[in-house]
Amino acid sequence: MGCETKSLTLNRRALLQGAAATAGGLLLAGGERAAAQGTTSKVVAWETGYLGFFFFVVLQEALKRKVESLGLEFVGKDANGDANAQVNDWNSLLLQKPRYLISDALDSELLIPLSKKAKSLGVPLGMVDTVLTGGEVAASVTFDNKQSGVMAAEKTAELLTKKHGSPKGSVLNNYGSLTAVALRDRKDGFEDTLKSKYPDIEIISRPQNNQHEQALAVVSATLRERPDLDAIHMPTDIFVVDARKALETQKRLFPVGHEKHIILTSIDASPNALEWVKAGEIDADIAQDPIAYVEIVVDLLEEYTLKGKPVPTGSYENKKYFWEKGTIADSPSGPLLTIPPYFLTKENADDPRHWANVVTQVWKMQQNAG
Repeated sequence: MGCETKSLTLNRRALLQGAAATAGGLLLAGGERAAAQGTTSKVVAWETGYLGFFFFVVLQEALKRKVESLGLEFVGKDANGDANAQVNDWNSLLLQKPRYLISDALDSELLIPLSKKAKSLGVPLGMVDTVLTGGEVAASVTFDNKQSGVMAAEKTAELLTKKHGSPKGSVLNNYGSLTAVALRDRKDGFEDTLKSKYPDIEIISRPQNNQHEQALAVVSATLRERPDLDAIHMPTDIFVVDARKALETQKRLFPVGHEKHIILTSIDASPNALEWVKAGEIDADIAQDPIAYVEIVVDLLEEYTLKGKPVPTGSYENKKYFWEKGTIADSPSGPLLTIPPYFLTKENADDPRHWANVVTQVWKMQQNAG
């Protein structure tokens, strides 16, 4: 991976697989033989669940830039939030026998059979952001979604303690679609932490199913029903705009530190969120890194899978990214790099490695409402 610093420790399984591949020479086993055959294609296929949300626009843009930097050709499809359309897109792209297919899942179980089909066709598969819970994936990159929920819960409890003198009060968790394992994990991390550690904090758990209209409706209704509401947690910055709109409409949007401020936490650390944090308009935002997701999965596919070698498990280090260190481990779908979540704060907001700063300062992209 060039001059970037990376540390990957092979485990016993990976070493045995590597030895077997060497001993077998050209007789690579199953998926490794297929992967090696697939290197003749210069086309990299991408399938995203949404392009109506800025986070996924950045995922796609990062992949296009990475692919083009390698002299390869990018092709992509957008399921527009429809899990069945994503299945059809995968089938269509696989028929083109691309170099590899990279995707973020709308439904973490529905695509498992197609991951096996991809392997049988000799098309390596990379998953990013929302990964699969099983199947045959050459390399996946995500972040610790459950821990991000835990961190948001702990921050909410800390802020409620500051407000009330003890961890008590009420919080709306306006959770996302549970067909995606990433959003399930965020919900579980947030709610399980509060339930197990802070019994005096009331959780108002209501879904928005990844829809702006529903997020706005849920937050608006909750504010009307609960004039004493203390806090709101959104599972992604995509829907913070809806929470802010609801608060503003009901004249309850006050800055951090104001006696009437409603605590607001989220996950993503998007360009909008970076500005909100710096301005003291939201309390906490936890960062994930879409640019790292696709850049690293391409590196892993190119440097290992397409050469018929297993992706090594163990520690991973890359100082190009703010988080710097993660871990590659075996998962039910294959090797999975988990990037650690971290808080975007006023103190670290200007670091050029934040994906929000790369997007706005280097790529000169402007974030839309979502």
